[in-house]
Amino acid sequence: MNKKHKRNRTVAIIIVSLVSLSMIGSSFVLFFNDTPVAQTATQAGDTADAQIQSLQGQVDGIDQALKAKPEDSGLRLSLANSYYDLGMAQLNSSQDQAVVEAGKTSLKQAITEYQEVLKSKKDDVGILVDMATAAFYSGDNTLAETTFQQALAIKPDFLNALMNHGVYLMEAKGDYLGAIAEFNKALNTNPSSENVQQINSLISFAQSKLSGDVTK
Repeated sequence: MNKKHKRNRTVAIIIVSLVSLSMIGSSFVLFFNDTPVAQTATQAGDTADAQIQSLQGQVDGIDQALKAKPEDSGLRLSLANSYYDLGMAQLNSSQDQAVVEAGKTSLKQAITEYQEVLKSKKDDVGILVDMATAAFYSGDNTLAETTFQQALAIKPDFLNALMNHGVYLMEAKGDYLGAIAEFNKALNTNPSSENVQQINSLISFAQSKLSGDVTK
């Protein structure tokens, strides 16, 4: 239950303007799912509901454990990550406003827990990027921008910070030139071939938005 903060963890899949474009967290790498499993709407809904129930149970279990060990930063980080995962699952599961708001609430709770952990790990760029991403998707763009900048000030060549900040600039600010600049910086960090492909896809998407070809 004490899930470690796996940097770089590949967890939350955040759908933005591209059908399969995911925002990476300090450790969740965006990717394009080119092998989707065919499901009916009912099957997909059942799967999403089961995932949310599982994550809620995980949150509840870690929360109870933390009450017995409130100074355990590892447990608190696990709780933050679990709230993050729960929030993203809720946001991606439904267009229903109540579910969307529940997702934002979970993400705000993740932020609260990340802030507690950062009191003793203030320079952990992985946690900072996760918190910035949670802030963006919970609707707090001011905190998102501040925290992305804080992470990049500590480690300017942190791949996930550059990629996430680029997606943030596109989605929150409509700053496609700024996003492309961040993605180009990411290419200079010697990323894996898989990440190079992903970054190039992001650049192509941003360029298509600049040219007005949003279907590209």
